[in-house]
Order: sequence, then C-alpha cells, then structure tokens
Amino acid sequence: MYANYEVNGETRLGLFDGATMVRLKGPSTDELLRIGFPPVPADAPVEHDPFRLLPAVLSPGKIICLLRSYRAHAEELGNVAPPEPMFFAKLNNTLIGSGEAIEIPEDLVGEVHHEGELALVIGRGGRRIPPGEGLSHVGAYTIANDVTARTMQKADAGRNMPWLRGKSIDTFLPLGPGLVPALGVPDPHDLELRVSVNGVQRQKGNTSRLLWPIGEILAHVSRWIRLDPGDVILTGTPQGVGPIIAGDEVVVEIGGLGSLVNSVR
Repeated sequence: MYANYEVNGETRLGLFDGATMVRLKGPSTDELLRIGFPPVPADAPVEHDPFRLLPAVLSPGKIICLLRSYRAHAEELGNVAPPEPMFFAKLNNTLIGSGEAIEIPEDLVGEVHHEGELALVIGRGGRRIPPGEGLSHVGAYTIANDVTARTMQKADAGRNMPWLRGKSIDTFLPLGPGLVPALGVPDPHDLELRVSVNGVQRQKGNTSRLLWPIGEILAHVSRWIRLDPGDVILTGTPQGVGPIIAGDEVVVEIGGLGSLVNSVR
C-alpha cells in the first residue's frame, strides 16, 4: 500500500507492507490521487531511518461520513435505518496516522466509542455521478476509525443540535495505514472488518451488509456535493461499537487493507 510517513520532521512517500517501508519519489498520496499510482522502481530504497506513519491522506478537501448504513448498528443504538444514504462531516483536525494516539480531553464527560469503517478515497471527481459509474471514481481504499464522543453526540442530538463537535475532536479520525489503489481491491462489497480493543474482538462485519452499494452512495452524495480527488468518504460502521478509555489499544482490520492500530490516552 502507498503510505505517507515522516522521518525527522520530513514528510515522505513510500510503499508499506505492514513492516517494511520502501521510499518512493513524490510528495504524498494526495498527489498520487490526482496523477495516478506509479509502479515501484526496481531500485527503490528500503527506508532505514525510524519513521512515523501519517494519515493515509494528508489534506482531504472533504471528509464525509455515512450514518446508520448497517442496519444492525442503527438498531444497537436504538435508531431506525434511514431510507436513503444520510451523511455528516468530520473536520481535518481529527486526522492521525496508524501508531498515533487517540487523545481524549480530560474535561470530556461521558463515553467515547470506536467505529471501524471502510473509507473510500476519491480519485476522479464529479457531480451527480450515475450509480453505475460510482466505483470508477474511487481512487483507493483505506481503513478509518470514526471515533465518537458518544455521550456528547447524544446530548447534542437530543437538543436538535448538529453532531459536529462530538465527531470532530482533535485526533478522532485515525486513517490508514496507507492507501490500496482501487485496482488492488477486486470486490469492495465483500471485505471483512474487525475491531478489537486490547486484543478482545468488539466488532465483526462485512461490507456486503452495507444497506447501499458504493456506487449508490457516491451517486447520492455527489447529487448535492461535488466530489474532488482526495476527498474521503467513510461508509459507516457495523454493530459492536463500544467505549474506549486511556490505556486501551484499538485495532481496526479490513481484509486486504492492513491494520490500523492506535493507543488511547
């Protein structure tokens, strides 16, 4: 997978297999989403310096998140699945990479929950994309954890207020470990997703259970909002969400896309 990483404060681009990083020429995955993913040169050097993974996309123009897109998740929180794709936004300040810490503010009251999700990253933009063409606009896939201040979210919703603050606290969107180009994911509608906390499985689902196929999701979003290369769309989470606290380690795994690992503090 193509990954952004940092060495001594310098952002670099590489090919990451979960352990070894091969350094590539180029500024970041953000640019690759616009120009395409290059083949790996035979002489590409292995990165020997200690590195830190960065978010799979550094500066997405938009982060759009589906809600209640798995029926069982809607029901576990006492909600009804919507008749059509519904969405909200998270802000860029939430982004962190695999290996970084989710930071829960000391004065935040109530529970914070994990939500493992498949993330789509737009490679070809458009407006009013036909459902049958939606997949061709996906440039890559990655893993997301839509961390949510659940008590705050419910309180705001109960006052008919938006969810923005409960979804957009700093560090509340781990995204990574890198991007798998769309051609490397033969069937995004059949990917197994697992979330574990401290080694105990919490969530297990499959993207085959999404209420709407990806093409329909992109058609619905782009009917109202123009999509641009680098935009990130979170497809929603299956059942099993639950609280995380300081000292926990959260692992989100999606078949073929690697593992997104974050501590909590």
